[in-house]
Amino acid sequence: MKSACKPHGPPAGARGAPPCAGAAERAVSCAGPGRLESAARRRLAANARERRRMQGLNTAFDRLRRVVPQWGQDKKLSKYETLQMALSYIVALTRILAEAERDWVGLRCEQRGRNHPYLPFPGARLQVDPEPYGQKFFGFQPESFPMAS
Repeated sequence: MKSACKPHGPPAGARGAPPCAGAAERAVSCAGPGRLESAARRRLAANARERRRMQGLNTAFDRLRRVVPQWGQDKKLSKYETLQMALSYIVALTRILAEAERDWVGLRCEQRGRNHPYLPFPGARLQVDPEPYGQKFFGFQPESFPMAS
């Protein structure tokens, strides 16, 4: 941002003036009390926004820590550890739901017996998708995380 301020007084280094003469006067007249107050207000507002954002983020992490199981951990999980545990928990729940759905479909097919149009022969089972649900739909590779004891 260019300053619209013009130097007042003799130029620096002019004959009879010290080398820094006029610098203090220029700083006060360029910045002015209004500009300094405006910059301070903007900085305070930005700090308040950042503080509210961080408080909201910390509140969200606290809520997530209460929901995600902590197997035998006494210490509060870091944000990174909380996200890792949440991801592991989501993957585990996804696997449980996928297995339950496969079992339910298999049970329904067995109950219908021979006349089921989707099974090629009696006692046949539906094919199980070898790719885990999380990888298929979310594109991530599940990791195993060591549990602290």
